Amino acid sequence: MLLAVLFVAVPVIRFARQHQGIDADAASQHYRDSANLMIFEERLAELDAELATGALDADQHQALKAELQRTLLADIKTEEAATASREPAQSAAKLTSSALLTPSRLIPILCVVLILPVSFYLYGLWGFERDLQVADVFERSRDNQGDPEELRDLVFELGAIIEEDRENGWAWYYLARHLISLGQVQEAARAFERAAGLIENTQDRAIVLGQYAQAAYIASGQQITQEVQAIIDQTQRLNPAEQSVLQLLGADAFINENYQGALTYWQQLLGMSPRAEDRQFLQEMIAEAQQRMAANGESAALADGPRLEISLSLNPDLDLAPDTRVFVSARNLQAAGPPLAAKVLTAGDLPAIVTLSDADAVGPFNLSSAQEVTVVATVSLSGSADVQSGDFQARSATLPLTDEEPVRLQLQITDPVP
Repeated sequence: MLLAVLFVAVPVIRFARQHQGIDADAASQHYRDSANLMIFEERLAELDAELATGALDADQHQALKAELQRTLLADIKTEEAATASREPAQSAAKLTSSALLTPSRLIPILCVVLILPVSFYLYGLWGFERDLQVADVFERSRDNQGDPEELRDLVFELGAIIEEDRENGWAWYYLARHLISLGQVQEAARAFERAAGLIENTQDRAIVLGQYAQAAYIASGQQITQEVQAIIDQTQRLNPAEQSVLQLLGADAFINENYQGALTYWQQLLGMSPRAEDRQFLQEMIAEAQQRMAANGESAALADGPRLEISLSLNPDLDLAPDTRVFVSARNLQAAGPPLAAKVLTAGDLPAIVTLSDADAVGPFNLSSAQEVTVVATVSLSGSADVQSGDFQARSATLPLTDEEPVRLQLQITDPVP
């Protein structure tokens, strides 16, 4: 069965509500007072080093370690108490002109569970099932969603795992997710960064980077800073259609009143979402964006603009596993950056007619922004959108675009990439 495990939607909504109306100084104090798990983890390493050099004996080491853990727990409880004391004042605060522009409504757009890959199915494919300690955290996270005491216990256990093995990417990843649940977004972003640097599988790394981008975006005050953009770019080099990034870009477009841009991203996510509750949420957001466009005298253009219809096949001589990833993109060769439109398939999906339109945009520009494009289809043996030697590829000639009728072409993936 496919059950999504603990994700960040509800905890981050809580985090966003806690910070609604708090000025910059108070927010800064919140982070200073939050348990900085990175410092906690580094101090543990220092204690180990002192034990190894003889500066501490075993009893002293154990006592200091226990005190450090108690301090972290006390900090977390202090943070919760401070949050509780702010709630009466916050409840009296004025709402913004739009409920959907408040973080409590915006953050679910980022964090809605679009069957992200922490399900039992992918759990069996990812590498951490061989790490019994991390596997135990996985199981307990699933079974104890919404239990803050259990979350704190899991944070301590993950810290201990990392203390013993600083190269455990899955421990860093789960630490990041649990820090999100405790409202410690900046610390979570750093843990996501460590996880992304340690997890080798490119598909997994793209997913972790996408969640890192979300955490960095929230920590930056819902601004796509240069740092956030760099994370987005790094993610899209691995997978131009990574769902966490599309969620982020759609939310950012909406908050900046670019409703057509938000529609484009959400429509693409809608096509990726098999779960009814996820689709319903996205449909509600799409309807809201369309209403806002109508109120502004604008009309939605989801179905308008250029379209490409690619009859895509594989050379029969290619011996590929059915789950081998295939990236199809349309690029403006006159401009750098992500493709104008992209889709991700598998070898088992082919042959097929692949349609690209403005609804498949994965960045700030779409097909309507270009007069001509080149279509590239790549079989990626590594699973990454970054083309590597040994992959297989087909590339079209330069194609002029028109709004009148679809541009139709045939491509067969044959040629190896040198």
